[in-house]
Amino acid sequence: MGLRVQHGREVTLSYPDLDLPPGAQLAVTGPSGTGKTTLLHTLAGLLTPQSGEVRLGDFNVTAASAAGRDLFRRRSVGYVFQDFHLMPGLSALENVELGLRVAGTANPRALAERALARLDLAHRRHHRPAQLSTGERQRVAVARAVAHGPALLLVDEPTAHLDRDRAGAALELLQGTASELGATLIVVTHDPLVAGALPQRLDLSAGVRG
Repeated sequence: MGLRVQHGREVTLSYPDLDLPPGAQLAVTGPSGTGKTTLLHTLAGLLTPQSGEVRLGDFNVTAASAAGRDLFRRRSVGYVFQDFHLMPGLSALENVELGLRVAGTANPRALAERALARLDLAHRRHHRPAQLSTGERQRVAVARAVAHGPALLLVDEPTAHLDRDRAGAALELLQGTASELGATLIVVTHDPLVAGALPQRLDLSAGVRG
């Protein structure tokens, strides 16, 4: 990769090279401020690095146009944000379906129903986020991220809002869903439980400022 990403006016974040095969599962660890979430944003094509490149298969994310990166995210990336980013006025089903409609995916209602059922949320599909527990909201966010069958699943602090039992269940859910899809899973985490459960780790503890 050779990635260097500008972070604010005075800080450039430099990352070690990383080459993951399809279906790999990686934990990105390190203290706050070492660029973990910035790395996710760069991998998703939300940020453009000052140098280096990001590739998914034969697609060069870094060299693509803004429209090309948008299409890449809609088709190939699932992103689970730390705070879920669900639309409060929409039901669980509508939240998942909306992402599919934006991506121009065929049969969005059927795919949304299937994703929620796979995550044991079929009975909660008509509930809005405020009516759901934290764990249920997280599962809706995961369903939205994976409904289109992405090749790359990016997850930011999946256990930040959960107790130990729910954290373990969330991790099993993410790993199982990624394995089912054959997707590469990259998880930013401060949680030793998560870091220890994923087979590969990128530790940014030494700092990546350049």
